Amino acid sequence: MEIQGNTFLVTGGASGLGEGTARMLAEKGAHVIIADLQQEKGEALAKEIGAAFVRCDVTKAEDAQAAVDAAKGGLRGLINCAGIASADRTINKTGPHNLDVFTRTIMINLVGSFNMIRV
Repeated sequence: MEIQGNTFLVTGGASGLGEGTARMLAEKGAHVIIADLQQEKGEALAKEIGAAFVRCDVTKAEDAQAAVDAAKGGLRGLINCAGIASADRTINKTGPHNLDVFTRTIMINLVGSFNMIRV
């Protein structure tokens, strides 16, 4: 795939693997759109690497559409890096794993990825 001159959307692009991916794409001449909830970090990184930033909750259809729309019709690729992880055990000394934490993880990591792909 040709990277130079093409537009790529990176979810979770303000930190971690997403930040590394956004930096690499920008270094190779891509137009990068960083989609993340971390607005301050995302805007700072976008300014540093010459990218665009869109505040995006990947679990929300309207946010996903706004991120895709930021490409102005020229989106060539999507890299899903938005995600969270819980270090809780399924059951521990105080009781079972918090179901709300697990549900949030599934919503971001699974549903969020699917939501971005479908849009």
